Amino acid sequence: TPLTRLGGLALVSLLVGGTGEELLSWSLAPFLGGGGGFLHADPPLPGPDSFLLPNVDGCRPRAPFLLVLVASAPGHTAQRQAVRASWGGARRAGGYPVRTLFALGAPGSGKEQARLEEESQRHGDLVQGRFADTYANLTLKTMMLLGWAAAHCPGAAFVVKVDDDVFLNLPALARHLGALPSPRQLYLGRVHWRVQPNRDPGNRHHVPASAYPAGAFPPYCSGTAYVLSGDAALGVLGAAPHVPPVPLEDVYVGLCARWAGLAPTHTARMAGSTHYPMDPCCYGEVLYSVHQVGPQAMGAAWAMVGGEGGACTPLHRGLGVLRCKVLALLEGL
Repeated sequence: TPLTRLGGLALVSLLVGGTGEELLSWSLAPFLGGGGGFLHADPPLPGPDSFLLPNVDGCRPRAPFLLVLVASAPGHTAQRQAVRASWGGARRAGGYPVRTLFALGAPGSGKEQARLEEESQRHGDLVQGRFADTYANLTLKTMMLLGWAAAHCPGAAFVVKVDDDVFLNLPALARHLGALPSPRQLYLGRVHWRVQPNRDPGNRHHVPASAYPAGAFPPYCSGTAYVLSGDAALGVLGAAPHVPPVPLEDVYVGLCARWAGLAPTHTARMAGSTHYPMDPCCYGEVLYSVHQVGPQAMGAAWAMVGGEGGACTPLHRGLGVLRCKVLALLEGL
């Protein structure tokens, strides 16, 4: 019956609602091993020759509390504009200064490059590395954006890496980060546990045993959206020369974090790869990030942060992530 089905969905959501995972993630640090404690070594930073569009003034006149770096692709103009017109256009969120920039590689033609240079002049928010913008280079793109942050925005308390199809509730996330008692070693996101490497050479997620021989990856945060404190970002960069390259960028960041002695902290309020239906509570108050939000929906989602789109009742607010998960499960039926 529909009632029985709904009860089953609620039970599943309780089991995967995230509270148990968050409690477990807090106890991970003593068991991770890695490079022998939190790595403090100053990493090598990228030089000007590493960039086509270095945007050295991207954080001036002063570094923000929260620096958001959006991994984008040269052809994703509509996605970037949708982010600019919504959450990415904010300069303060939750009472803290924020700044959003877009990171991308080189396109396949000079005409496309000229359009990007014009976009950069108009908006001043592009950082472009000197490498081909391909799926295989996502790891390189992520390390480039972290290196750029360390070189040109060292005063940022936190760095957020997100994809350009992710909605980010900046005020809620900034308030959460601002309330943390000791965030210096923070690596926060939706943690994936015991993921096995894909050994199929025909799969784009293929990881050969020569690159990573173990049967499972250590816990790592979903690449759709994760947060690194400034010190943690330096730790990841400093570990990179010691970690064999893996083509999956979120796995690679997780491996670098493990080597640096950083334990990932799980939060169910970051959606990972799960898409949630448009809902004023889920988007406006409960979730920090939601994946697979297209350009047409980004503005409506941001309006929900401002209270538009309907009321979030005390009951709905109290159910929190559990209710959002049930809505997602119902949408998939």
